[in-house]
Amino acid sequence: MKSACLIPCYNESARLDISRYKKLISQYKEINFYLLNDGSTDNTAERLVELSKGHDNVFVEDYKVNKGKAEVIRASMLSLINSEYDYIGYLDADFATPFEEFDRLLQITKQYQYDIIFGSRVKLKGWQIERNPIRHWFSRIVLTIVDSLFRLEIYDTQCGCKIFKRSVITDCFTDSFVTKWLFDIEVFIRYTRSTKSANIMEMPLVKWKEIKGSKLKLSDFLQVPLNILQLVRRYGRWN
Repeated sequence: MKSACLIPCYNESARLDISRYKKLISQYKEINFYLLNDGSTDNTAERLVELSKGHDNVFVEDYKVNKGKAEVIRASMLSLINSEYDYIGYLDADFATPFEEFDRLLQITKQYQYDIIFGSRVKLKGWQIERNPIRHWFSRIVLTIVDSLFRLEIYDTQCGCKIFKRSVITDCFTDSFVTKWLFDIEVFIRYTRSTKSANIMEMPLVKWKEIKGSKLKLSDFLQVPLNILQLVRRYGRWN
């Protein structure tokens, strides 16, 4: 089964660990990497091109205008609808989720043929989950409200590690997203409402670490109530 991993990058030049990327690319030759430059204003695009040289499993998509993570992932997913890949996922460029975890989930979904499998940052005894406490509890409040409205029954919708069977991409990504930072919730709403028997798996991650330099700002958090209202207006409450 052929697989692809999308990695959106916006002004990541200072945080790109080129040696780590090259090691992973060489180690996971059976996975094709799509490095998505999202209209960066630094030299991220040049560094991605440099990284791709000499590797047949690395492709750089250079979006000249900044679309935001949600739309650059959506555009790239749609561009691969007719590809040869069985599974297409995405991962944050800072590797807050180690790539080894992405591959672990990929192997699980290949075995059990899930439509969607995604990481969950559940802090279990002995597992290495390092989250900012304030962001964690804010996320819990938001997701409790979201679950009461849409009945997704998902613990962690916002983890940046998700893998999709190519056949469900049309249902999940065809339309533009209403929100910028809650687009993952929209993906799950679309999927659950497009199928009568959801074949989806939330998988606790063994390792996850908050990385400094997040693009999220206080103003983004303050917009969350409005974003939730936008979701209700677009999709309606789950009765």
